[in-house]
Amino acid sequence: MKRILQRGICFACALLLAVGIVGCGSEQAAESDNGNVDLPALQEKMLAADTTLPDMTVVTGDDEQAELNFGAFSDFSYDRVQSYFYAYAADGGSQEIAVVELKDAGDAAALMSTMKDHLEDRKGTLSTYAPDQLPMVDHAVIKQKGKCVAMIISEKSGLVQQAFEAE
Repeated sequence: MKRILQRGICFACALLLAVGIVGCGSEQAAESDNGNVDLPALQEKMLAADTTLPDMTVVTGDDEQAELNFGAFSDFSYDRVQSYFYAYAADGGSQEIAVVELKDAGDAAALMSTMKDHLEDRKGTLSTYAPDQLPMVDHAVIKQKGKCVAMIISEKSGLVQQAFEAE
């Protein structure tokens, strides 16, 4: 009788453990499915939202020089970045669109601060060689949505922002 009871308790513990493992796995899978952002699709939608954009050069977190290219618009610690895309005017104009997917949404404020510093640097540069483009930088947008932070410098920044927020 004692042996049957012990086996029953062991079976119940094993069953609870199995249910717990399966439950945790399902929760993690759902979390990662919800947390991933399709950056190529978002990039396409955001760049298409402003039809006045010039030819844009695009670099991404998948590029060979990803960390170096990231430094062009932010000095945020790259090891805290999941992925990103950064599009800038090929002709040297002021238009820029960047979206950074962070590993931890709690880092958004620090990233946004570095993007604001970048905007100030752009204002200084543009005041020398293209003062007519300063209003576009003055109306730049920096927004967070979940783990993603966007920086938008474009004539139609509101439309680009809507594309970002729609995802």
